[in-house]
Amino acid sequence: MADEVDDEQPDSSILLNDEDNQKLHLFIKAGNDGRSKGACPFCHDVFLKLLIKREADNDFSFDVITINCKNPPKEFKEISKKLPSLVHGDVTFNDIDDIEDYLDSAFPNYKLAIEDHEAFKVQSNVFQRFTYLIKDVHNNPRILLDELEKIDNFLRTRNTKYISSNQISGLDCSLWPKLQHIRVAADYILHLTIPTEFSALWAYLASAYELDAFVKSCPSDQEIVLHWIRRETSSREYLQLTKDEPKFSFDIPKTLR
Repeated sequence: MADEVDDEQPDSSILLNDEDNQKLHLFIKAGNDGRSKGACPFCHDVFLKLLIKREADNDFSFDVITINCKNPPKEFKEISKKLPSLVHGDVTFNDIDDIEDYLDSAFPNYKLAIEDHEAFKVQSNVFQRFTYLIKDVHNNPRILLDELEKIDNFLRTRNTKYISSNQISGLDCSLWPKLQHIRVAADYILHLTIPTEFSALWAYLASAYELDAFVKSCPSDQEIVLHWIRRETSSREYLQLTKDEPKFSFDIPKTLR
């Protein structure tokens, strides 16, 4: 896989011994089948950033290798203990911020980093509130809805296509996957949907769905649900999720179209 990032992933042992030091290798969580894209918002974040970089420069070359977290190959364990991991030559990064900094310094064709304190602050708590709710740390959905409303109000005030401006930033690549997890998992597990009144937030999600880079890097709804589903779920339901044809929620409410 030279310059293409296909759904069918190469064998990890081959890539780990690859002699092309110019190519980046991104290691992400594998899906339930051990091969497809798994539902890790942080892996999705970096995958999306690499695709945005490549859209700005066709010579930007990378591979994506899915790693079965339950049984990672020994070659990978010799390189890193965390996902996502980015390998370029003899350097390895597994911190999201470090990866973005490296991409911007080594490949300045498209700058991902921004300095926008207000934009960072307004979205800083939403994913944590979601995890509290989905893991039963709290049982009041208002804690999540309040954070989503803050983002909606911010987007409405800013009146830009993306979170900080009319250009995609690293912050968008970070926030979009988290919002997709919230949209899919909260709906399936908690029966909690993003209110249609948050029209600016839905428009922001729509701006992600129209990007080939987001669609290509996004895991299926089933993978997202399986990532968050509770232990008391019946084996029949769990099995059904693994067998269903992959579904992707890239639509928006009819009233907002």
